[in-house]
Parts: sequence; C-alpha cells; structure tokens
Amino acid sequence: MDLRAMFHIHEQGEEEELLQKDSNPNHRHRERIFRPRISLFGLNEEEVRSRYRFSTEVILELYEQIQQDIEPNCERNHAVPGMVKLLSALHYFSSASFQGTVSALSGISQPSFSRHLTQVLKAINKLTPQYIVFPSDKTAIQTIKDGFHKMSAFPNVMGSIDCTHVALSPPTEDIYRNSKNFHSLNVQMVCASDMRILNLVAGYPGSTHDSYILKHSSLHSILTSGNLPEGWLLGDDAYPLTEWLLTPIKDPKTAAQKQYNAAHKAAHSAIERTFGSLKSRFRCLDRSGGVLQYSPEKGAQIILACCILHNLAVSRNLDVEIVDDLETPPPVPPVSKEENTQAGKQTRMRVINRYFT
Repeated sequence: MDLRAMFHIHEQGEEEELLQKDSNPNHRHRERIFRPRISLFGLNEEEVRSRYRFSTEVILELYEQIQQDIEPNCERNHAVPGMVKLLSALHYFSSASFQGTVSALSGISQPSFSRHLTQVLKAINKLTPQYIVFPSDKTAIQTIKDGFHKMSAFPNVMGSIDCTHVALSPPTEDIYRNSKNFHSLNVQMVCASDMRILNLVAGYPGSTHDSYILKHSSLHSILTSGNLPEGWLLGDDAYPLTEWLLTPIKDPKTAAQKQYNAAHKAAHSAIERTFGSLKSRFRCLDRSGGVLQYSPEKGAQIILACCILHNLAVSRNLDVEIVDDLETPPPVPPVSKEENTQAGKQTRMRVINRYFT
C-alpha cells in the first residue's frame, strides 16, 4: 500500500467558515475553506529532524505503536488523522510554541490541537513500561555498571540521580514557587551512562527538596528492598549518603579521596548531559523556551511523554545539539550531616580503599 494512503494524510485541514459577499450586497453566504494540514510529505530528512527532532523512520515507528489510540474512530469527512495529531504534538514539544502557533502551522484549530494533544499524551504515556524501566535483573544492571565504569572508572554504579525543574504558568498554590522564584515542577530522574532515563518522578512542586522526592518515591523502596545486586546510585550533596547512594566528599584530603571525587564527578555528569539533551530536544521543558501553559498535572504528563520520546531517540542513536541558553537550575541546599547514615559512610570508605587507593 502507498505510504500516503496507509497513513491517511489529508491535504485538507480543519474547516474555516468565512463570510463572503456575493453579487447581492444585502446577501451573504458562508464558504467552507480548509487549511492545509501538517504532513511529512514534501519535507527532506533534514527538515523533518529540525522540526520534529526525529527521523522519518522513527516517527513512523512511533506512530505504529500508538496508532490505535490516536486514529479517529469515525469516518467523518475531514476528521483529523492520527499522524497529524502526532506531528502537531511533536512540533509543540520541540518548539515550545504557543498552542495557537502550532495549531496554525498544523492546519487544525487551537481547540482541536488542545484536545488532540491530550489524546497523544495518553497514548505515548501508555508506553512507559516499555521505555522507562529501572532494571532488576543482573544482566541489565551489569550492562549499566559497565557503561559507567568505562566512562569514569567508578565501580558498580546503577545510575546517576538528580532533579531538574520544568517551569509552569503560575498555579494557584505558591508551593510550586522554587528557590529562583519562578513556578515549576521539580522532576527527579535516574539515568544510565548513555543518557537513557531509568526512573522518573515528575509530579512534585518546585519548592520540594530533592531528598524528599527520593525518600517518598517507589525507587526508594526498590533500593532499600535488598533484592538488587550490590551497587549504588551517585548523587550530589542534596542527597544523604547511604549504602546505596554515594555522594562526593566535601573536603577531600588524601589522593585517594580526590581520585574518588573526580571519578564520582565524571560518572554523575551523565545526568547533567541527560537534562541538557532532553531540554535541547524538547524546548517546551526549559524556561528559555517558555513555560508550560498547563496545570501541574498536565505538565507532568508532558514531561513523562518527552522522557519516553527521549529514550526512544537514545535507543535509535538520534543525537541532538545541546543549546547554550538553557536555564540555570535553582540552587538546592545540601542535606544536613546528620542525614548521612553510618552504613553509607562505611560503604564510601570501602569503595575508596578498594578502588581508589
């Protein structure tokens, strides 16, 4: 079957009714006019990647995965095809343009775009178990450990953890105001060395401390269950030192401590590169591209969808150029020394003595 026919890409778009005068100055009639809809046809591969941040092949692959959830369930003339909905959403994620701008370029009305965006978000987010998974079997965990060791010489690292902020239009609750005095969601992520997102918590207000999010996440339960092989996450001083989360030494004195800190910094940098790649690909997630004009709940859905799409891009080796105007993250106060556990101190010392002395 022809690819064009397969995906039902209509040349005609959302109906617009315009009042036009006929030969009788006292008589008006309405003429139905249709705007051209967005399409992959007529675009070269460079244009497709620039507009949507994905190759044509990967867009079609994604479409096949969510097709049943986004295609219209009626045969009404000029019903918006699923591919148009998907392309409109991808354009919004990548450009951070206002809904009205994206809808105009997509050939659909603003109310229709808003409705279809909700549909696409729901469809993409159903793919979460397929794309965002913290590993539990030894083979998968060992692959992650090998990746971190290759890049930093730090042993047994199961992930790099940190939080990033996604700006929102001011909600009613002031709890969303962060330490830089703008409203946001504080989003926790764990990544592998290749920038694949392994775990995501997207719903907390911007004023929430990073350590609080971790403590109240399902990831905390996984890490404290004792069911995983030996290993640890690497975090900064916004997290407590535990037997499964290692932080840098504040004032390293010995050569071994300094070497430990250097390796920790190299491995932990994976999460900063992940944030940079994610927000450069999807400008709607960075304040430099604007703020999400949605409720916190809808904002969290957009973040999840973009993280799934990020992992899809990583799996297909679709790199993105890191832009240089990304928002500097709000400062996070370090946890108190009292929150560092004795087991964590012993684990860190054992790592230093065994691998960095």
